[in-house]
Amino acid sequence: MRIAMLHWAFPPVVGGVETHLEELGASLARRGHAVHALVGGDADEDPLQHRGVDVQRSTLFRPDPSVPAAQLRDALHRFLDRARPDLLHAHNMHYFSERHADALRAVKQERGLPVVLTAHNVWRDRLGLAFLQYADLWDAVVAVSHYLGNALVDLGYPRARVQVVHHGIDPERWTSAPPEPDAPLRIFHPARLSLDKGSLLVVRALDRVRRVLPEAKLLLAGTGTIVDFESRQAKEVAAVREEIARLGLEDAVELRAIPWEEIPGVFASSRVVVYPSRFDEPFGIAALEGMASSRPVVVSAVGGMPEFVRDGVDGFVVRPDDDEQLAERIALLLGNPVLARRLGAAARQRAVRRFHMRQMVESVLTLYQSMLQRAAVPARF
Repeated sequence: MRIAMLHWAFPPVVGGVETHLEELGASLARRGHAVHALVGGDADEDPLQHRGVDVQRSTLFRPDPSVPAAQLRDALHRFLDRARPDLLHAHNMHYFSERHADALRAVKQERGLPVVLTAHNVWRDRLGLAFLQYADLWDAVVAVSHYLGNALVDLGYPRARVQVVHHGIDPERWTSAPPEPDAPLRIFHPARLSLDKGSLLVVRALDRVRRVLPEAKLLLAGTGTIVDFESRQAKEVAAVREEIARLGLEDAVELRAIPWEEIPGVFASSRVVVYPSRFDEPFGIAALEGMASSRPVVVSAVGGMPEFVRDGVDGFVVRPDDDEQLAERIALLLGNPVLARRLGAAARQRAVRRFHMRQMVESVLTLYQSMLQRAAVPARF
């Protein structure tokens, strides 16, 4: 099968959508499918191979509403002429730029290609409502959690076209070994550094934890290249740094941009993984990666995260925006290594059995085949 992927960004840009796109594309390529991706970039580049995926970066594929429509359609056609796909798979193109949705609709009509959308988020603001005019553009809509699927239907997307496919992980990438008994008491927050992701909240929780476990330390990831369409990153990093200084935690908190290939080692060197989002997290794939790394996780009871974290079984689910309860659960895990090891083992087992990459890829391929059958288009290999 020949598959064309479309998204605003791709690694080394950091984010859950980018991780998913890379892992899905690489998995499809390993199965013998031809995968081509057109993604946004700071400069136009010739296609490069990345883990078996043909990746082309284009300045025209950033969600900029001032992008010339004719140039955008021409770029899409050139990409499709080279990729010769059986179908198009767009990621998070149900928001940000109507200009791109218009171009995609025009190309779909001209070429007659089936188009699937994976929605990694949902927004109920003015722009989110405006994008309902494109609901008929998507032959199928993949939601990454039941929470997100229900939210899309509530917003106005046809229920018959919405299908839930949870994210998946490759267990071979993540350690199955528990922490060493003498490992440092490190807490890892693997999300992008953002107030919505709970970065400020976990700093305040660390302050509470250190009152009973003064050797506890925190690593905050996500300070590198991220998708930052509203230019919020610098201000939010500054706010977190100010709070660290106010609480006198400069020696206990590390902010670091962590390359993709180093992430498994960071999970392995941590005792507890936290993901205390303050908004309706669509899924929270980094928390699942923590579970796959045999680490107990502490997440907030928002969005799709309670669909894979079972409170008291794989980790803990806490009230959102409650640094006191967050601190209590972290301190319990750091201070009770037997409990932490038991929850970490259960977390690994659940991630491997229920959220294996293989299951996700097979669900996506089944969807592709059903779309091609409905369109009466034979897949090419």
